[in-house]
Amino acid sequence: MKKQLFRLFMPLMLACVFTPAKLNAAATDAHDGVYLDEIAIGSGYAWGHLKFTEADFNAVPLFVRFGFNMNSVFGMKESKGTLQLALEPFCNPVTEPDSGVETGLDVFIRYLHPVAPSVKLVGEIGSGPMYLSIDSREQGEAGFNFLNQFGLGAQVAVSNNSAITVGYRFRHLSNAGASEPNRGINSNAVVVSYSLLY
Repeated sequence: MKKQLFRLFMPLMLACVFTPAKLNAAATDAHDGVYLDEIAIGSGYAWGHLKFTEADFNAVPLFVRFGFNMNSVFGMKESKGTLQLALEPFCNPVTEPDSGVETGLDVFIRYLHPVAPSVKLVGEIGSGPMYLSIDSREQGEAGFNFLNQFGLGAQVAVSNNSAITVGYRFRHLSNAGASEPNRGINSNAVVVSYSLLY
């Protein structure tokens, strides 16, 4: 399992580290259209409880984020804050109640608002399809679900083009009524990510 995760995430991490800093520089300078302004890698810890067995539900978020600045599309070119569309593929090992994995893609709307020269507050809401590999009384057999997340945090600049973001996320896993049972699994998560900013 660890080798498979390493093989999956190593190319993505290398791409993040070696991506040229001038990527989409022309679009960034013009502040026109939608442009890539962040690539991040992150991890954390998620914890919760299953409703029917009272067992713990624990997972380790592992994700990559591709953030796209949307300010000019929504008439916010002069705004101090940033409205961002973020694509976040993830592959989260599940450690309780059984060993397994959550894997999929969440799409986030994020808003970053500066409160100090090197600090921005972050609010985010996202959802997307995912596969849960363990059986549960809440969601039935392993299979298709959605992962809905709401988060708050802070992004702190560590250089002119990089930052660390620390935040809390509330997570709700369900299949949107596509199959039975669909009682949902709620969990909390603390996540940390390192970003290259463009």
